[in-house]
Amino acid sequence: MGVIGCMRYALGSVMMVGVAPEYLGVWLVWRGVSLALPPWVYQWGDDKLYSLYQRLVLFFFETCTRVEVVMYGDADEALKKKESVLYLANHQSTVDWLIADMVALRGGSLGHLRYVMKNTLQLMPLYGHYFYAHGCIYVKRGNFNQGKMIASLDYLRNPNIPTWLIIFPEGTRYYPGTPKVIQNSEQFARDHNLQIACKRNTVTADVGGRAGQGAAVQSLILQHHLVPKVKGTWLVTKHLHDKFDALYDVSVFYEGTVDQSGVRGNAPQLIEFLLGKCKRVHIHIRRIPMSEVPREEDSLRAWLHNLYAEKDKLAEHFFSKDATQRATVQKTLGGRVSHLGLWSTLSSFIFFTALSVPFLCTKMGHQLYLHLLMYGTMGSYAWLAIRSVC
Repeated sequence: MGVIGCMRYALGSVMMVGVAPEYLGVWLVWRGVSLALPPWVYQWGDDKLYSLYQRLVLFFFETCTRVEVVMYGDADEALKKKESVLYLANHQSTVDWLIADMVALRGGSLGHLRYVMKNTLQLMPLYGHYFYAHGCIYVKRGNFNQGKMIASLDYLRNPNIPTWLIIFPEGTRYYPGTPKVIQNSEQFARDHNLQIACKRNTVTADVGGRAGQGAAVQSLILQHHLVPKVKGTWLVTKHLHDKFDALYDVSVFYEGTVDQSGVRGNAPQLIEFLLGKCKRVHIHIRRIPMSEVPREEDSLRAWLHNLYAEKDKLAEHFFSKDATQRATVQKTLGGRVSHLGLWSTLSSFIFFTALSVPFLCTKMGHQLYLHLLMYGTMGSYAWLAIRSVC
């Protein structure tokens, strides 16, 4: 299994990175053809291309690893709907964006995925520029430019551009092995007096010590998440509230992160996942109509904190020190194994393999590949620098 995992990692890495210039070439042709057409027409074609590439990624990360995907909550009903959604998820691994791929593919919306992502990802050769062209939004930590984010959101307001906008409100990945980050998050909760009001076995967040009448208030320190940041989420809800049909509250749990002594460790990262070290992923989805999501910043801050308090309670089932409880969580919470058809990802692998043949086997193909790689990288960096997108 170790040899197979290493071969899968080597082939997957080479192919997923190696097809970037070829993908850029196809995208440039489509971009040129669609220049005189309405923006939504370009986006329709681009979404098809994005879906094609992400299926290649899932061929290696799901089909080849044979990871078992278990869905909970509203997943079955929500993924039958063809809708634009705001997708909020916990953040603990470099694999988290792939989980969004898995969910969106099952919902028939893989090409519509767009992310709010940190600005350093612009540095990825070729892909850094492409993500922005696809409709993703770059933001700078510590130097947040609200105006530039709003400009990107305005593009997505087009009703003819279906969108799943992915946000990880914690901002930073939750690593049990980095106690300083966790301590800073806990201190932030204390400094801002973030609390919950407990009543009738429910939790509702409150800010500034205010709680519903008759509710018992206690200080909230999240045990399994960092405190969610509200600014980016608020801007999205403010500008795209009427575009989205629903908010998907997604909680992801990677099996095997709790050791035999009941201590939680770090979630598997990209390399470990591709090597097949994660056997099962649990995905809980709660569909919340946008009419229930607050528009005002202060109200949203309280609402979002409450949402994460509920996610924390859910996480207790998966991170319990009781091995028996962890082993029976699928039955306890009504989890359903979700199988992905082989052709849904294999077709993309075949397409990109065929696309690579002329680039690998002809002199003209070699030259075109190198030109796309070299000039595409320099051109995309220059474009991002001139546009200053975040």
